[in-house]
Amino acid sequence: MKVAKNWKPWMAFMRVAVRIVCVLVAAGCTSQVLDRPAIQQESPIGNKETPAVTSSVTMQPAAESSSAEEPLQESATKPRTEPAASKTAAKPHQGKLVMLDPGHQRYGNNAPESVGPDTRETKPKVSSGTVGVRTKKPEYVLNLEISLLIKDELLRRGIEVAMTRESHEVDISNKQRADLANEAGAALAVRIHADGDSSPKTKGFSVLYPSASTAAVKPIAAESHEAAGFILDHLKAATDTAGRGLSARSDLSGFNWSKVPVVLVELGFMTNPEEDELMSEAEYQKKLAQGIADGIEQFLKSR
Repeated sequence: MKVAKNWKPWMAFMRVAVRIVCVLVAAGCTSQVLDRPAIQQESPIGNKETPAVTSSVTMQPAAESSSAEEPLQESATKPRTEPAASKTAAKPHQGKLVMLDPGHQRYGNNAPESVGPDTRETKPKVSSGTVGVRTKKPEYVLNLEISLLIKDELLRRGIEVAMTRESHEVDISNKQRADLANEAGAALAVRIHADGDSSPKTKGFSVLYPSASTAAVKPIAAESHEAAGFILDHLKAATDTAGRGLSARSDLSGFNWSKVPVVLVELGFMTNPEEDELMSEAEYQKKLAQGIADGIEQFLKSR
C-alpha cells in the first residue's frame, strides 16, 4: 500500500521510538539480571540468620554442656562444702573436750598426796606402773601407745582432744592430772592403764568409775558411770570378748579430785603372758582404741 508522504516522518519517528523502547526493555531485563547477584548476596545474610536459628539448635549441646557442667560445679564446690559438712557432723561435739590421761610415767614420784579433798588419807603421787611379764614392756609405754591411737581416732571424728602427757619424761601427780582436766573444762576425762595381778591367769579389760559413796564426786558419779558403761560395751564389740565388767572405786586420787566426768580403762593384765603379748599387737591395739573411741563418742552424743 502506498503511504502518504506526510506519514513518512512519523513512520521514521515510530521506528526510532520502537528501537528506543526495545533498548529500554532490553536495559530493564539486563538490570534485573544484574540485580540478581545482589539478591543472591542477601541470601548469605539470610543464611547467617539460619545458622542463628540453627545455632539455637546447636546451642542444645551448649546447653547440655552447661547442664553437664553443673555437676562439675557441684563437685567443685564439694571440697568447700565437705568441710562445712564435717563441721556439721562434728557440731554435736563442739565445746566438748576429751582429756586423755596415759597413766604413769618413766619415773615414779613417791611423795605423799592426799587421796581426795575430803580425806586425810594419802598415797604416792604417781608410780611407774607394772611391766609386761613376757614383752618386758613398761606399762607407761603401753598406756601412751594406746592413748595416741585413741587421740587419732577421736580427732578423725572431729572431737577435740587434750592429753596430760605425750612423753615419758614428765612428773605429773594423779591429782595434777585431774586438775588438768578440770581446768580444761573437759566433757570427759579418760585415764588409760593396764592391770597386774599375783595370778598369771587373771586377764581381761575393765572400766572403772568414781563411786557415788565419795562425797566429792557425787556431782559427776552418774555421768561417769554412764560413760564407763558405753566404753565397756564398745570394747566388748570391738574385741569380741566379755571383759571383766565395771568397777566403782573410791580410793583413786585421779577420781576423787576430778570435777568432770571421769573413767579409767584397764586395758588388760600385763601379768598374763598371752594378754601381755596381745596388748602389744598392732591389730589388737587398734581394736582397743576403736572401742574406747566409740564409747567416748556415744557419751558425747548423749549430752
